[in-house]
Amino acid sequence: MTIHCEYAGRAIVVWVFAFLSLLAVAASADQELTLVRDGKSDYTIVIPDTATPVERTAARELSEHLAKVTGAALPVVSEADSLDKRPRIVVGDGKLTRKLLPEFEPAALPPDAIVIKSTGRDLVLAGHPRRGSLYAVYTFLEDTVGIRWWTADETSIPERPTLVVPQLDITYAPKVADRAVRYLHLSDGCFTNHSLVTEDEQRAMGVFSARMRLNGHDHYSIPEEYGGPNGLIGWVHTFYQINGLLPVEKYFDEHPDWYSLVKGERRKEHSQLCLTNIEMRSEMIRVVKERILANPGATMISISQNDWDGHCECEKCRAIDEREGTCAGTLIHFVNAVAEEVEKEFPDILIETLAYQYTRKPPRHVRPRRNVVVRLCSIECSFAETLAEGKDAANVSFREDIQAWAAISPQLYIWDYVANFRGYLLPHPNFQVLAPNLRFFADHGAIGIFEQGDSGCRVGDFVRLRAWYLAHLLWTPAADEKKLLDEFMDGYYGAAGPYLTEYIHLMSDAARRAAIPIRCFTDDTRGWLSLGDLNRAASLLDEAAAAVTGDAVLAERVRRERLPLDHVWLRRYDSLRREARREGVEFRGPEDPQAALLEFRRLLKQYNVGEYRQGHLAPNDLGDEFPFFLQKRIPAGDVPEQCKGRAREDWLDLQEADYIPRSRPGLYTIEPDAAASNGFARRMPNTHRIWACHSYPLGDYGVSDSSRWRVFLRVRCDAKTETGAALTVGIYDDAERRPIVSKQLTVEAIRGEQYRLIDLGVFGLGKSAYVWAAPVERDPGEVEAVYVDRIFLLRE
Repeated sequence: MTIHCEYAGRAIVVWVFAFLSLLAVAASADQELTLVRDGKSDYTIVIPDTATPVERTAARELSEHLAKVTGAALPVVSEADSLDKRPRIVVGDGKLTRKLLPEFEPAALPPDAIVIKSTGRDLVLAGHPRRGSLYAVYTFLEDTVGIRWWTADETSIPERPTLVVPQLDITYAPKVADRAVRYLHLSDGCFTNHSLVTEDEQRAMGVFSARMRLNGHDHYSIPEEYGGPNGLIGWVHTFYQINGLLPVEKYFDEHPDWYSLVKGERRKEHSQLCLTNIEMRSEMIRVVKERILANPGATMISISQNDWDGHCECEKCRAIDEREGTCAGTLIHFVNAVAEEVEKEFPDILIETLAYQYTRKPPRHVRPRRNVVVRLCSIECSFAETLAEGKDAANVSFREDIQAWAAISPQLYIWDYVANFRGYLLPHPNFQVLAPNLRFFADHGAIGIFEQGDSGCRVGDFVRLRAWYLAHLLWTPAADEKKLLDEFMDGYYGAAGPYLTEYIHLMSDAARRAAIPIRCFTDDTRGWLSLGDLNRAASLLDEAAAAVTGDAVLAERVRRERLPLDHVWLRRYDSLRREARREGVEFRGPEDPQAALLEFRRLLKQYNVGEYRQGHLAPNDLGDEFPFFLQKRIPAGDVPEQCKGRAREDWLDLQEADYIPRSRPGLYTIEPDAAASNGFARRMPNTHRIWACHSYPLGDYGVSDSSRWRVFLRVRCDAKTETGAALTVGIYDDAERRPIVSKQLTVEAIRGEQYRLIDLGVFGLGKSAYVWAAPVERDPGEVEAVYVDRIFLLRE
């Protein structure tokens, strides 16, 4: 049966078949094809006389892999050189394919569609002209022959000297036409640190991407003879931020009215375009056409907002946005106008724009043209629960937006976030939502899905599994995710697989049980990963390691996957140790944290880890900021005067090692200070307002009964002025999600080289409360920095 649908603004034929799982249809024994018997074969691989480079690649890949499996070298010959008396595996679209399959019309197939069909003693592997034949070969090798490409350089090859295959009759077109997965060993896209990969690695990444049947614009390294990627001109944020279409350096001085009016001023920095400016639109059309002509292989061009707000507030723009109920109003009106002009010369080029942050809500009235692709971004969502059913407010909002866009847009593209960009080396408990979310996108008409993982880390949270798993789901969204997971875990980790599978589910279950949002920019595991969970995780990884002790390769794989768990134990060592002692429960963290940290660093170097968070290479001294390590370098303070004579359990002293580390550079430094109680202080420049002095939860120190405590801080500031704000301090209860107190301190109150004692008052404090301090943004000529010597609490 066939049905018609719209893709890329034109009608195409989509083939609908009952066996979308790509499982071969078994037949009776006398219909089977014996391709190789006892390492010998009568078969030849036949390609068209005028085979394309991709068809030649497909034939070569087939011949080389069959030789590895069976020991038989099947020759690759052209149609002119083939002999009718020998059985054939026919690859590609040639005269022989048309003879064997008279109804075969590759140009009528959807993009990347495959045809795998037995006919007599022959087998045909063909498909859509661009990549179909290659994907047919990969599907046959994977699903029928049993080859598994786990990573770019790790493959499982079965030994089958006799290779018998059933009669096959498969035609399949992927539901998602544009498929991209970003991980360092798979994709070398826009945000990849290319200094981390060699040319040979880039080539291997491209080949592996093709074998995973990925084709999205993030896969730059796919060679043309492997089908190449779908070309996107400009990436995203193209107004002027990245590969700018109308860069401010070129246009702003002469045409400031082309750019956003923000708070009454045409802005050059951190603005957008004035989307109702007709003169600007004409120049945009000219530039877009120029870019398309310069990129003949492209299928799409991005005309999209910069990666910040700054939308235009001029009278014309504001009127459209108010009428449409969203800033996407002016955006879609503008992109439609450009797309209409571009279509006249380039009818097959799609115009892509973002529905992102301030433009994510769809407009009330205007509709994207048929050659406009709206790329919807899930960046605000919680990934501890599915987008289709999640209760988090951000998930509910995203769900409403995708449903509304799907109702008005002929084609959507999804930018999904599947990593924790603040902590590549931490567990990220989103695995259980990957498959449901991807199907949710496909079910809402997504023609393309970009799964953004961590593009800079060679280790991470099961990054090899995630890349393989997501690639297979993009090719077949309806695939059984449990079978996919089991297949990789058993095939790649051997006997350790079941324990690692349980570990992955343990992490997702812990996050779901904690019932807090898990975003893609999360600093710590403290809010969702408990000591009990960590103890169980350590036991599972111990069992996984024990299961593969006799296999050096598998043991190394298991050890590598343990690094994110090691990282948690090291980052939270002191608080977890205190909790275990306080509660009288097991502690399965390292016995010697300093030795464990040195081993952790050694392994990061051995694995050439790369980045530990987006855009930041793992430093050689990673872990110097961990509390147990700081305590070895920073002494305890003297007893505060207010606490003298009191029992030790009646007062708490929080020094430099008792504040949560911040990974963003420039927020604070720990510096020697003779005036401080222990000779050190936390210095925060007055260039930001972030709570860079943020204590661990007070429950880590035994506060658990909501008893009443008087809270003190010793602080000072360097300032040349004597007026205005210098520092904000407070107490926040994380469990109740409410501030207990917040107070702004003036320059006059804390200016000078000597510390001032600040009495915040008496409060009932629970175990989830924490004390914080943050600078205020001031001109460095007025207030340069604030210092926190200590925070101490006295039980009332």
